[in-house]
This record gives sequence, structure tokens and C-alpha cells, in this order.
Amino acid sequence: MKIGRRKVIAGMGMSAGALALGFGARPLRAQQVEVTVAHGSPLTHVISTQGVQNWMDRVTDLTGDAVKFNYFPTGQIAQLRELLSALQNGVADFVPIPVGYVSDKLPLNGVSMLPGLGATSKAIVTAHGKGLEGGPLAEEFAAAQAKPLWVMAFPPYQIVSTGAAIKTLEDFQGKVLRSAGGSMNLVIDSLGAAPAEIPVSDMYVALERGTAGGTISALSSLKPYKVDEIMTSASTNGSFGTFVNIFAANTATWDRLPKEIQDAMVQAGEDTQASASSFMDAEIDGLIEEFEAGGKDMYAFAPDQLEAINARLAVVHDDWVKRLDDRGLPAGQVLADFRAAVAG
Repeated sequence: MKIGRRKVIAGMGMSAGALALGFGARPLRAQQVEVTVAHGSPLTHVISTQGVQNWMDRVTDLTGDAVKFNYFPTGQIAQLRELLSALQNGVADFVPIPVGYVSDKLPLNGVSMLPGLGATSKAIVTAHGKGLEGGPLAEEFAAAQAKPLWVMAFPPYQIVSTGAAIKTLEDFQGKVLRSAGGSMNLVIDSLGAAPAEIPVSDMYVALERGTAGGTISALSSLKPYKVDEIMTSASTNGSFGTFVNIFAANTATWDRLPKEIQDAMVQAGEDTQASASSFMDAEIDGLIEEFEAGGKDMYAFAPDQLEAINARLAVVHDDWVKRLDDRGLPAGQVLADFRAAVAG
């Protein structure tokens, strides 16, 4: 059984993350299947190393040679904004969907990108994963002809500047900040700055040229895109939302897979979601120390400023709900359910 016939661009190998899971290969009797996996991130990015590559390794660990992967990383067949379309059109069978870039297709799934919802990657992905078990979030994926398998979310985003440090609410006024779109635009607007929607692949050039004077970003995304080379400062205790990728299968592809392959891929997804979130949560302190050693001003907002900033961010939730409610979408219930899942 073959699903896709594309040349393998990047080879497979057993990663340390997969080995750490402690399971050996258990060859399946299912006929070998061939699938295409694509993403748009650098090979050194956490989405690749701890996410997609780790998932493929885990599937191989569980199935032996029952699954052959044709792997197209770094935007070789689809850039970040094209990944959902590539999945729907059958160009790829599995992709990590960057939710912030497809808010027109998956608007309710943007709930986990809102500020102040979850203090860790683990809390965010656990809550979102629960939402994908059924209800409006799962229905959006079904309508998009996609089967979600696992969630990857960065720890809460921080403010990164290439100029003067942004340490107070007043410092935001009049600034142009790079945004990934979606709810991140609402966050930047609420703080008195202007969002500039710029793909992450163009972020370095935009910051270097002064098109934007800063960005809201995960600290773990700065090095892969070389933003650490030009930034001057970053906050460490803000909660400006996050960015979420949801790894999904084309539903037609998924339905053709043998059940034992499906089960292995689901298990690999659960393992990848857990290990990636733990990795990202654990690396924050090390990144802060590394950036400080490189001369960057890594600062915590003063308590009074953090309170003022969070008060402004509170309106983002109301704005997000109103905008989607006006489109006839159950945003209020989705937000309430997500808050309950995070609290639980």
C-alpha cells in the first residue's frame, strides 16, 4: 500500500528523544505504507527537532519498517502559510499546521494563542489536546479535512526589542511590532503598539531593516531565526500569548491507513506532545542565561508594570470572543472550556 510517491529528501534516524522513551521496535504485520511529511521550519528549530523528527522516529520505533517517510522539511514543498493547503490538496499527508497563519480556516483553535492562558507549554498543549477530543475545535479540523494528532505550543511569548528595551506600558506606545497574525494582532493593539504581520521566515530581515522594532516571540525561536544576533533585550515574565502548531493528517490518507499504523501514530503523537512540551519548558532558564552572557538585557517587568500590562491584555479575550461571536461561532464557550481545562 502506497500513499504518495515522493523522493525522500531528509533521511530518518533514531533521535535521542525517541530512545529516551525506552521502547524498542515492534515490527507490525501490516503492509508497508509510504507517506509524505512536510513542514516549513529550519532543521534546527524545536518544531523540527523535538516535534516532527521526533514523531517520525517514534513511529519507526513502534512499527519497525512498516512506515516509509518521504520527508520535506524547511519549506521544500510548502512554506508555513501553505501547509494547511498542502495537506488539503494532497501535496503532503502529514504537516504541523501553524494555527496563527490559518485563522480564517481554524479561528476557534486560536484560543490557545490568547495571552494569560497557561503558564507553561505543558499546560497549554494539555488543554488544547483535550479540546480536540470533540466539540468545536475538533469540528474545525474535520471541516478542514484534517485529523489532529498532537499539539505543540511554546511557553508564553515575551517582548523582544532590537532598539530600546520595552519595560513599561508607556514604552509600547507608537512601536511597530512584528506579528504572526491572528490573536497576536489583538495583543499588540491592546498595548498601544501597531502590529505588522510578517512571516517568521522574513522576521530577521524586517527587524534588521527597522520595518518593525521588535516582536512577540518564544525565546526558543530566537536562535533558529538568528534574531538573537540583532536583538538588544527581551522580557522574561510576560504572558503575551503563544504560537501553536497542530500536527495533523490528511483525513483521506488517515482513513486508508491500517488501524495498527493509526494506533502507533496516535501513540507517537501523545509521546511527542509530552516530550516536546517538557523540553521547551525546561530550556527557558538556560536560554535566558545564554542571552545574558551575550550582552542582551533580559529583564522582568516590575510588578506595577506587569499589572498594568495584564489589565490591558484582559480586553483581548473579550475582543476575540466578540469578533468570532459576530461570525456565529461559539467563541465564548470555547474560551470558557479552555480556561477550565488550564485550571484543571
